[in-house]
Amino acid sequence: MKTTILASVVAASLFLVSFLIGFLIFQCVRRVKTRGSDPELSSTRCREFSFAEIRAATNNFDERLIVGRGGFGNVYKGQIDTCHEPVAIKRLKPGSDQGAHEFQTEIRMLSRFRHAHLVSLIGYCNDGGEMILVYDFMERGTLRDHLYGSEQALSWERRLKICLEAACGLDFLHNGSDQQSIIHRDVKSTNILLDKDWVAKVSDFGLSKVGPNASHVTTEVKGSIGYLDPEYYMSLWLTQKSDVYSFGVVLLEVLCGRPPIESKVEKQKQREFLVLWVKRCFHDGNVDEIVDPVLKDTLRPKCLKKFLEIALSCLNDHGNDRPLMRDVVKGLKYALNLQLCYTQGEREIGLTQMERHGEFDDNFASSSSKATICKEEEQALVHGMFPELGNQIAR
Repeated sequence: MKTTILASVVAASLFLVSFLIGFLIFQCVRRVKTRGSDPELSSTRCREFSFAEIRAATNNFDERLIVGRGGFGNVYKGQIDTCHEPVAIKRLKPGSDQGAHEFQTEIRMLSRFRHAHLVSLIGYCNDGGEMILVYDFMERGTLRDHLYGSEQALSWERRLKICLEAACGLDFLHNGSDQQSIIHRDVKSTNILLDKDWVAKVSDFGLSKVGPNASHVTTEVKGSIGYLDPEYYMSLWLTQKSDVYSFGVVLLEVLCGRPPIESKVEKQKQREFLVLWVKRCFHDGNVDEIVDPVLKDTLRPKCLKKFLEIALSCLNDHGNDRPLMRDVVKGLKYALNLQLCYTQGEREIGLTQMERHGEFDDNFASSSSKATICKEEEQALVHGMFPELGNQIAR
């Protein structure tokens, strides 16, 4: 009798221990499968897709659905069963530690924030070494697509609105949190996307950094050639003003219809920097040469003057001399108002209202006076700072 009872107790104990071990193993495997390598990726704001769902959405990564290519990998136009609209599916190249870091950074950033002028992250796939991001589909592509090489040029009014909306998105990153500021670190015209209604949204947060407001982050230099803040390049101090500098380059692209770095036809191995060229033309009084030829009959002189003041103030060599992004937003609203007001009466009313509401100040007038042409030795310094520019292309 005692032997039977003892055997029953031992059997029950063994069963309980086996069950507990099996349960713990199951939980560990489940956690790895659902969360991948970073538990922070789980978020209530975006969905985790299986690789099978992504394959179905892209018709097994059909090359005919590719809408973009880059160093990160390919972007596909896809259709998710639960989404009524098409989605953009970015499949990162596997095996890259840097790519994995940027993948996780992008998810953390876009899971925390929602804004009308930041691209929306629907979800991600972190399954079996695959790193895939799913966004709202931006039907009009990138801003750069419509600035040079496009069959149909954007009107000046539309360009102004796009710049204003992108500035609003960046201002939200810089000031959307009471405690922390997000520095984008890769502001450029290919990272400003346009939806079917031409609404601009800032994208690509893989290089972003989070830091205290009104402070800097000491970090290695990352970004895109032609847009890099020279102060950040020299000091490794990344600040909000680094984004402001890069955005100033975008403003010049919009006005000039030219890329940030352009090969000279007559000197094939030499490259001309948009910022230096514009400052030279501005200093020499040849502003007409700066403006995209397709815009010359549509710009109102006062609007052009204000827009140039804003752009050049963003491009001051020292970050302390550049405006905050919120001031750039105010300045662009003012410039847009100048363009839209057709009659003298409307113009007076519009400007009076903006001045009354604090939408305009003299910061740009004072700061832009510092944004003059680099002298011969300053140009030599710039080329010395970026000796690799002749052999590299933008990220």
